[in-house]
Amino acid sequence: MNYEIFQWINGWSSYSPYLDKGMIFITNSVPYVAIALMLFLWFIGNQEKRVEKQYTAVYTVFSCLLGLSINAVLHLFYYHPRPFVAHHVHQLVPHPADSSFVSDHAVLVFSIAWIMLLRNDSWKYPGFIWAIIVGISRVFVGVHYPADVIGGALISYGVSLLVIQSSKKLEPLVQVIFNVYSGLTKHIPLLAKYSYKDPSQES
Repeated sequence: MNYEIFQWINGWSSYSPYLDKGMIFITNSVPYVAIALMLFLWFIGNQEKRVEKQYTAVYTVFSCLLGLSINAVLHLFYYHPRPFVAHHVHQLVPHPADSSFVSDHAVLVFSIAWIMLLRNDSWKYPGFIWAIIVGISRVFVGVHYPADVIGGALISYGVSLLVIQSSKKLEPLVQVIFNVYSGLTKHIPLLAKYSYKDPSQES
C-alpha cells in the first residue's frame, strides 16, 4: 500500500511543468520558510502577544532539534532504500541514496505545525496545511514514501508533546535564551524592543 500510494502521487509528476516547478519550489524552500516563520514568531505583535509567540518559537526549535536528533539516530540503525533506489520513479530533485525512513523535512515542518497546534497559535492551521503540502511534495518529487512522511509526523508529535509537557522544566533554559538575546541586543534599539519582558512585572 505504501508503494501504491507513492506511485499514485509521484505519477502526477511530469504531467505539468508548472506543477513540477511548484512542488520543487515547495520542497526546496522548507529550510528558508522555517527560518522565516521563526523570525516572524519572534518579532510579530505587541508586547503581550510577542511573549507568547517567542515562547512558541523557542519550543519549536527544541522540538525540531530533538526530532531531527532522534531521526539521525534512527538512520544509524535502520536503512530503508529511497524510492529512486528501489524503483523506477520520476525523481525531480537530486538526493543522496541514504535511508528514506523517516523524512527530515517531515520532522521539521510537522514539529513547527504540532507546536503551533498544541499552543493554540493563531497560525496553527496555515502551519499544518503547509506541513501537509511539504509532505506531499517529498513524495511527488520522488525522494520519500508516504510512510516516511507519516513517520516524521508521528515523531514530531511525540517530541512536541514532550516539549510542551516539560515546559516548566525547560523554563530555566528558555530564560537563558531570552537573557542571552537581551544581552546581545540591548545596544541595538531596533532589536532591543523585541527583548523578552515578563508581562506580570510590567506596570
